[in-house]
Amino acid sequence: MNGSDYIENQVLTAQPHQLHLMVVDGALRFARKAAQAAEAQNFEQTHFALDKSRELVAELIGGLNPEQQPEMIEQLKALFVFVYENLNHADVKQDPKYIHDAIKVLEIHRESWCELIELLQTETVEEKKTIHAPESLKAPHHVEQPEQVHQSRSWLT
Repeated sequence: MNGSDYIENQVLTAQPHQLHLMVVDGALRFARKAAQAAEAQNFEQTHFALDKSRELVAELIGGLNPEQQPEMIEQLKALFVFVYENLNHADVKQDPKYIHDAIKVLEIHRESWCELIELLQTETVEEKKTIHAPESLKAPHHVEQPEQVHQSRSWLT
């Protein structure tokens, strides 16, 4: 399995919250490349990295579902539009400051998203423990069971 097959497999088997994180990571990776290229005054490389980062931020915007929690979705959309515009200004004005502002916002979003994923996973594990606990763990141990008559068994009989 080569690298692209591995990545394709990761994407195809990922949960929606994991896919979102992958796109955020990609946008960050290309924005950081753009910042490095801008500081080296390699404007062509800066442009291509900014273009890739903007594509991924556009994916983040397009992936928002306004039917679920519309107020929160509008806030996220505004956040991603701010990032997209900063990446665009950085490209047009050739100013790395805009890239650094976009990176800061994406990093904060990423950190918050990771905390949310961790919280959801913790809640899921707790639910599974409650739902799938063996009966012996659900019943109190101090309750006496009715005494059963013991019958001896032997292989010799």
